[in-house]
Amino acid sequence: MQKLTAKWQIFVAVIALLGVLAARPAVSTAQGPVSIQFASFKMGSGWYVMAGVMAESIRKNLPAGSTVDVLPKSGGIGNPSLLGAKKADIGFAFPITANWAWNGKVRYKEKITNLRAIAGGLDSYWVLGAVRADKDIKSWADIKAMKKGLRICTQSKGSMSEVGALQTLSEYGVSYEDLKSIGGDILMKGFGEMVPALKEGAIDGFLMMATPNHPTWTEAAIARSLRFISLEEEVLNRLRKKYGYTRSIVPAGMFSGQEKDVVTIGFPTCLLAREDLPDQVVYVVLKSIVENKDKIRAAYRAFEAFDPKTAWESEKVGSLPLHPGAEKFYKEKGYK
Repeated sequence: MQKLTAKWQIFVAVIALLGVLAARPAVSTAQGPVSIQFASFKMGSGWYVMAGVMAESIRKNLPAGSTVDVLPKSGGIGNPSLLGAKKADIGFAFPITANWAWNGKVRYKEKITNLRAIAGGLDSYWVLGAVRADKDIKSWADIKAMKKGLRICTQSKGSMSEVGALQTLSEYGVSYEDLKSIGGDILMKGFGEMVPALKEGAIDGFLMMATPNHPTWTEAAIARSLRFISLEEEVLNRLRKKYGYTRSIVPAGMFSGQEKDVVTIGFPTCLLAREDLPDQVVYVVLKSIVENKDKIRAAYRAFEAFDPKTAWESEKVGSLPLHPGAEKFYKEKGYK
């Protein structure tokens, strides 16, 4: 074969490079329009609101024509699976569920190893319990000891609220079947159904997720006098060792009638990305969130807990490795 002239060599090289670039997915470069699928939770939830404000800020910092679509699914347990299946590019989770997914345990049958962390400590969550004050229950242990058939309300099946409730009760030797056998139940309802059911006497208490000044918890505590239930230290230790939960405090006065601190399990929200999301895209995502934290906080009050200087810390992101794009941002800012 004859040798190519210098001009032809350059021409062939350019054509080859264009072919490589054309073969890449649209999200692979921040030089052209980018399409990001952002997994949050159902419409009306705090996560959906927070994601919506974040998405607007992120889109403005991406190339013209870019889109950031907020998916009203699948919550703290489902979102890591969406990322693993490449049905979302970024998404909210909890450090605890991110770690379960990474290690393929508890609610995940297989390891999801294409997950990378962007930021943690976006807010504060608790698995909080309370019963009607007219019920003689001061500890979840009283259910078994006194054979009290409580009707306990949590959120939808498979949600972090339901999982946390069942794991907590199991440490007291109380299963769903045990509750049913003594006339109780675990009722799974939407936020809009909970307070009316409490007022009507259809439920006796709650064991579910809460955030500071959570609207449903706030309304419920006003609608009926509630007794908030702390977890015993030995129970907290077992939940930490088995599942990775953290001992947390719901400060006194957070909700009506809550005169004392409530000791329970808790965790913050973290933001994850797929491993193959380009570094520059993740850098822009994180930069946009940090630079618009006041705007996000105005829409989602719990975001006031976010501190970008510590958002990279291992315990806040479920011990997942940081995405290189996020790592670059933290180091440039001197946070890491």
